[in-house]
Formats: sequence, structure tokens, C-alpha cells
Amino acid sequence: MPIKFSLLDVFADAPFQGTQIPVVELETTIPDDLKLCIASEFKQTETVFIDKSNKTQPFSVYNSSAKTEFGAHTTLAASYMGYELGLAQDEGAFSALVIKEPAYTIESFIDKSENGIGNIQYRRTLSVTVDNYTPEISRIAAALNTDAKHISFSKYKPLLVSVDRPILVVPFTKHEHILKVCLDSSQWSELLADVYASDIFLFAPGSITGTTAFHGRLLSQFTPQNEFPPIGSVLPEFIAYLAAQASTSEGTHTFAIDRGSLTTRKSVIHAEFDKRSGKETQCRIGGRVIKMGEGTLLYP
Repeated sequence: MPIKFSLLDVFADAPFQGTQIPVVELETTIPDDLKLCIASEFKQTETVFIDKSNKTQPFSVYNSSAKTEFGAHTTLAASYMGYELGLAQDEGAFSALVIKEPAYTIESFIDKSENGIGNIQYRRTLSVTVDNYTPEISRIAAALNTDAKHISFSKYKPLLVSVDRPILVVPFTKHEHILKVCLDSSQWSELLADVYASDIFLFAPGSITGTTAFHGRLLSQFTPQNEFPPIGSVLPEFIAYLAAQASTSEGTHTFAIDRGSLTTRKSVIHAEFDKRSGKETQCRIGGRVIKMGEGTLLYP
């Protein structure tokens, strides 16, 4: 029987922006190796599957090589289509959706609007590990092929933060400098031995969209200079970074961050977190999802 799918732009404030996530609707359970083949066919970072015959755990996410855990983009994509397919619980002004995984449960909330689906937000509790040891700013700057003065200012300092995985978070003074960064793979390889992080997250005050407080960019050893991967996967680490700052007072904080460049796709992510002494950080991450297309895979 042919398999239906939808293509969604996630964290998009306009069509053809955000991150593309395919969502596949299954009438019956299919084996994992077929899901891997389907995910490979789309050639996107991840693909969400909704098995309507599985009443307890209908949601799963795969990349081209393995089943993976839900992150920000795939949670919003699953929530959007879960709402459309009637899997969400109506709560009046919004609907609630629960995504159950063996090790955890994700709760998301879908706002209703005159045009259908509004903002989508999910919440989670962050178990954070912070390592105050980081390489000297001069070494980080050398690895990023930038001037040390662009990543050295009083309010923020580089910090190694781990929620889902270790991320080296590096502040920049301006987003223009982030856009010009080109990672020196040999220099970065040497830093890996010191920080035990495979990825580095750069952020700066300011915005390329004119609508956010921060601009962010995710880099790994093999990220080309002119590519700007989705940043939703490291939002928990960035939120934990902000919460760990001495200048961040106790209470609830909200912010928005964008990613991309002036000539590539742009994403806008909204976040909120609660900082409470002696308690784990609670956060909410959300944004808009736009359905860009529907189709059918002619298999089998």
C-alpha cells in the first residue's frame, strides 16, 4: 500500500524557511530497515514516522543510518502532524500531545488559531553538567579562524555544557563574525582532546532576522564554511549555559534565537526557562511549523 508523507518547515516564520522535516504516516507497522531506507530517500537530517496502528508509541524518528531520539525539530514536526491526525488531546484553547519513548516522555502543546495550528511548544527538565575548564580563548579563536577579540567580552565566557551531549558554547560579540567563521579541522582536533566535545555552538547578541535576541550557529569538525546546520538539537545546552551565568537572576526568562545566513534558510526558535536555586532547570522550547507539501511513496 502506498505510504503518505508530509514535508514540514519547522521553526519557520515564513514558507521555505526553517528546517525541513518529512513526516511519514504508516497504516501498519513496518520494519526498522525499511524506515531507514525511507529516511535515506528524503535526504533530510531526520524523518519522523507516525504508526497509526501503534496506540501506545506511534511516534519514532530516524536518520539515514539509525533510529534516533526526539529533538526540538522532530518534536514540533510530530506534534503538528499528531494534531492533524487527531492524536492530540483537546484542552480548549490548545491541544496537548504526549510522545512516549522507553526512557522518557515528551509533552507538547499546540496552540489553536483562526488559520489552524498556531505556535507549538514542548517542555522538559534539564539535567545539566557544566565544566568550567575550557581552552584558552586564543586557541579557540585559532580553531575558528577568527580574531580572539571577537569572542572575548565581559558578560559571557566559553563554557562546556552537557545535557544530551557535551557542547562547547562560545560567545561572540557580533553575529557578523559568526557568519565568517571557518573551522580549522586540525586545530579543532587538538581541542577535542581537551574538551571531549564533538560540536561547538557559537552565539552572539543580535539577529539576522531582526526579531530575536540572539543569533546561533552549530559547528562540527566537518561543517563547510557556508553551511548552517539546524540548532534545535543544542538548545537544551544553550539554555543550560544561560541559566549557569551568575548574571542570570532567579525566575523565568524568555528569549528568541535565529540561525542561518542572509542568503540561506533561516530559523527562529522561542525559548523560556525557569532558574530556581537548588532545582533542575525547567524549559519550554517552541516555534511555528508550516506544512509545505504532501505526497505518496509508491512502495511497495
